Amino acid sequence: MTSWILNTIGLAAVTIGTLFVFLHLHRTSREIGDAALHKECAPLLRDRRMLMIMMGLMAAWFLVQYVALIFV
Repeated sequence: MTSWILNTIGLAAVTIGTLFVFLHLHRTSREIGDAALHKECAPLLRDRRMLMIMMGLMAAWFLVQYVALIFV
């Protein structure tokens, strides 16, 4: 019983964390727009779309696992 509770809490924390990262990437991509940035930020801007897709898929997968854990 204790392992089930700890597993549920851990999965919920990871799900919430991935959702926060996805929402942060989504929000900052709209704020940045065409603003002039330092050349150190160029690699991040190139990979921002891929990071958003990856984090969105991870958040969706963890959410499915969390729901399955609760209902099964």
